[in-house]
Amino acid sequence: MESLTTLAEALPEGGSPIEIFCSNPAAQQLRGALPSEYLGKYYNINVVKSDECLDLGGGHKLQFLLTPTPRWPDGMCIYDPANQLLFSNKLFSAHVCGESGLDDEGWEEYAEDWRFFFDCMLSPVPKQAKAALEKLPIVAQFSVPSYSGRQGLAVLKADVQYVLSSVLSALKLPIDKAAFLSSGITQGEDLVCAAICPLHGPVVRSSVTELVREYRVWTEKKLKEVEEATIAVIYASAYGNTAALAQAISRGITKAGVGVESVNAEICSSEEITSIIKACNGFVVGSPTLGGHMPTPMKDAMGVILNDSDARSKPCGVFGSFGWSGEAVDEMEQLLKDGGFSFAFPALRCKFKPTESTLQTCEESGTDLAQEVKKAILKQKRSTGGAQYAAASNVEQAVGRVVGSLCVLTAKAGDAESAMLASWVSQASFVPPGLTIAVAKDRAVEGLVLTGSKFALSVLGQGKSGPVAKQLLKPFKPGESRLDGLQIKQTDSGLNVLSDAIAWLECSVKSRIETGDHWVLYATVDSGKLEDAQTLTAVHQRKTGARY
Repeated sequence: MESLTTLAEALPEGGSPIEIFCSNPAAQQLRGALPSEYLGKYYNINVVKSDECLDLGGGHKLQFLLTPTPRWPDGMCIYDPANQLLFSNKLFSAHVCGESGLDDEGWEEYAEDWRFFFDCMLSPVPKQAKAALEKLPIVAQFSVPSYSGRQGLAVLKADVQYVLSSVLSALKLPIDKAAFLSSGITQGEDLVCAAICPLHGPVVRSSVTELVREYRVWTEKKLKEVEEATIAVIYASAYGNTAALAQAISRGITKAGVGVESVNAEICSSEEITSIIKACNGFVVGSPTLGGHMPTPMKDAMGVILNDSDARSKPCGVFGSFGWSGEAVDEMEQLLKDGGFSFAFPALRCKFKPTESTLQTCEESGTDLAQEVKKAILKQKRSTGGAQYAAASNVEQAVGRVVGSLCVLTAKAGDAESAMLASWVSQASFVPPGLTIAVAKDRAVEGLVLTGSKFALSVLGQGKSGPVAKQLLKPFKPGESRLDGLQIKQTDSGLNVLSDAIAWLECSVKSRIETGDHWVLYATVDSGKLEDAQTLTAVHQRKTGARY
């Protein structure tokens, strides 16, 4: 809004108003936020529909493609066919960007960052993500053609297209010339892209094919999780703070391998919420406090939930943000308590903007709820699986004979910190000294050990691991410190290590490999110290490979 106000003030006296083209939800927000005297005088708001085009003159047009999600109901992409550029809004974004602003370093450089953004922002809304991708039949400029369904002359044309694409791609032509030449060798229905220009992160130029392909793979994976089990995250947000809490809770749920149905109560009807509540395996509700109460959309949503008798058997949670008193969270919690609902975690309250620690607590709460849902589903499967699970246990017993040393991993980011007991640790390289550690996707510490981050590893000794294991294996409330009661000290870089560890290491995460329900970290050792040369390393002996 500050930018729009600045533009208005910069308009010459008597100049034409600025024309704004946007989706209907965006138009509603603008009309409510801009001073009424600005409309018509400084701005004209034009509401566009999907596939509508804006003619800029000289044969240059822009195509609008609406891609709404619950978090961004005003979402819209813009395609420039003359230059074959897609301005993708939040889609295909990343939280990092190099000096050039381009992805010229290649897929390997940004793959994990693109995946992390997807997991944070789009994995909770796979249905909307799929709908957006279906509206964007993206094909990289000068890409290899598809031979599917082609015969005879069509195959020859595809061969010619392949040769031309290879030659033109190698020439690194300017955008306008490349777009002109590319338009003659691509299919008319394709959204041919020389580059994808997102709101955050690098302009995607060299990795268009890989990123679009992986977006489809990630989306389909999340849709399968939704089919198996779903938790509804129903919320309204006045200033974006409650939405941020909802996003963190949703990430915690998806980390545990459970699907999320994200519901913005401000744009979702009571009938839709009724259907979602009936289909889900659990739910959370979130609300800001406005004038000491819940806003009307959340009151209506709570009415739907309380009137559904089956909803009482589903685990739930409550969260919300506020500026002063926070009555809305208390109202929702009391209504659900009086209705006989069971809570998977204590009510989450946030004053003003959430901190990293608050978001971590929300994420852990979402994971707790998801694990409760998964346990109920697994219990049902075991009761009906019989021989299938008996056969699987033989494999689990064999895998259980693979053992590892006992260590404690600690990590922090800002005011958020966590720790875990690790037994799947192994040296992976001599030069540089490196190791691998397996971290379950639903572990609280997982979000603190991304590529580029640092962590400390305390190696436990034989006969000394019992109290530490007892502390770290107990159930924790969301946000509760894992290290309370343990003797710790800080390294020079500020990381926590155990005082009675026989050795400790400071490590930097270089890469992560997705392996089923775990991430395998490869980290190089930056520094370390042997504290006890006499005591042997503690080794964790197991009887089954189905658990730690």
